[in-house]
Amino acid sequence: MKKVGIALIISMLIFGIFIFGENIKYGGTLVVGGNAPTFIVQNFNPFFLASGVSDLEVGLVYEPLMYVNSLTGVETPMLATSYKWEENNLKMIVTIRKDVKWNDGIPFTPNDVVFTFNLMKRYPALDLNGIWTPAANLQSVQASGDNVIFTFSKPNVPFSYYILRTLIVPEHIWSKISDPTTFVNANNPVGTGPFLRTDFSVANNTEYFTKNPNYWWKGRPYVNAVRVIGNTSNQAAFLQLLDGEVAWNDIGIENAKTMWIDKDPQNNLIYMPVHDIYMLIPNDAKPPFNNATFRRAISLALNRRLLEDRVFAGIGGYDVSQTMIAPAQREEWYDTKLSTIDAYITSYNPDEAQKLLESIGYRKNANGDLVGPDGKILPTFTLLDQAGNTDLLAMGQIISQELKAIGINVSIVQYTYSNYLSNFMTGNFDLGLAWSPVQGPTPFYEYYANFFPTFSAPIGQTAISDFSRYTNPVITEALTEYMSSSDLNTMKESMYKVENILVNEVPVIVFMNRTGHDLYSQKEFVGWPSESNPYSMGWNGAGLGNELVILNVHLK
Repeated sequence: MKKVGIALIISMLIFGIFIFGENIKYGGTLVVGGNAPTFIVQNFNPFFLASGVSDLEVGLVYEPLMYVNSLTGVETPMLATSYKWEENNLKMIVTIRKDVKWNDGIPFTPNDVVFTFNLMKRYPALDLNGIWTPAANLQSVQASGDNVIFTFSKPNVPFSYYILRTLIVPEHIWSKISDPTTFVNANNPVGTGPFLRTDFSVANNTEYFTKNPNYWWKGRPYVNAVRVIGNTSNQAAFLQLLDGEVAWNDIGIENAKTMWIDKDPQNNLIYMPVHDIYMLIPNDAKPPFNNATFRRAISLALNRRLLEDRVFAGIGGYDVSQTMIAPAQREEWYDTKLSTIDAYITSYNPDEAQKLLESIGYRKNANGDLVGPDGKILPTFTLLDQAGNTDLLAMGQIISQELKAIGINVSIVQYTYSNYLSNFMTGNFDLGLAWSPVQGPTPFYEYYANFFPTFSAPIGQTAISDFSRYTNPVITEALTEYMSSSDLNTMKESMYKVENILVNEVPVIVFMNRTGHDLYSQKEFVGWPSESNPYSMGWNGAGLGNELVILNVHLK
């Protein structure tokens, strides 16, 4: 939802309109650690972040129409300057910024925007947000003067979020690519962003970006260059920070205050807003996880306070909701009538979990293993985890112990990120640890990504983001209602229907709030976002928030 007044003020702050007499020191090379684990690869296709391009790198070269801060809802104009809805919300009119050039000197035009969206229509594998799926109701994208007109068959106001955050590619380059789904785009990628990718080394796991002389935002960036250093694990990434090798990274570490801030209180900063949730994802297409009572029992077996204390020393807080709604959005979107059952299903109650299991025919044997209604011991289930991600691994170890206590045996299987994601997408797992694939300014965006049928698939086929493979006609109808309305009360009622399903059916198991993990050093550079100046979500946000950070930091 648009926040025009706040957006105007923050945009003016970001764009420097309110900088009275501030002396900005230009220059320097900002060294950033790739968020762990990061391996610099040849691939620089902005449509496929999971193929190896990190969420930091892509935002330095490619830009969206607007940056939408999913914490605050504030929109920062980038390649578009404004937009409006007309004809009863059937047409979204986006005004495109003038005097922008691609980094090869060719002018950027509205036709590039039209081309990008039609490219996703022609190649559905590029359309990871489902912009062209039938449920989105988008009919056409056309240029008209300085505007691009998105025409819908039915109103779909919330889809402005996906449209605005789409990264735009140059028609004069991509129209010549025979298959954009396999295009690695490794050498001199052409974008409108503030930097050029001038060098990379797979062997040294480093990447180098220099200032784009054609960049449209006059006076930005302040820094001359950005160097990205990859690493193999959170530990390696954190050592880079402690040693002063890098100035910024996004790392989940235990007790950031003691481990980071207290090492140098004058210079070491953290920025950790709660923006979504961690969840245990059951493969709901498989028994016994296709049974809601079995999933409820798993939820009651988890000690959420212990998990928060052990992994993040309480930084994310203890106010966890099975509705998946982050604390900052609950005042407006949470159905308080669900608070009692929400508190119950997120409580730690292994005895109650055991009773639920017994009610559907599962009992422990003399060895403490769970035996099913058929009299057979349940197999050891896989728990999908990400190698090198120490916070997820710590969660996995605790959760495996807690499930063992109610008779469920699990084996943690670790994969590098691309294989970890691939196993989720193909359904090659029993249980998995993850965070929500999408965040947005209302709960709709998490619900849409996690439970809309478009993003699901049978086991063995690719599910884009509904990794649990759970769908429900009530949820589908509620999300469709939300998309068709611009009335706040109607939209809230639609969300309440989804929330009711989540707390009662427990298709995924929410166990912790997820914060940002931005660790900064201001020994050399200043201008980082903070709780008092949240102009960006920081690292999180598919590279888009990263661009704003790097456009605002400068030498001390």
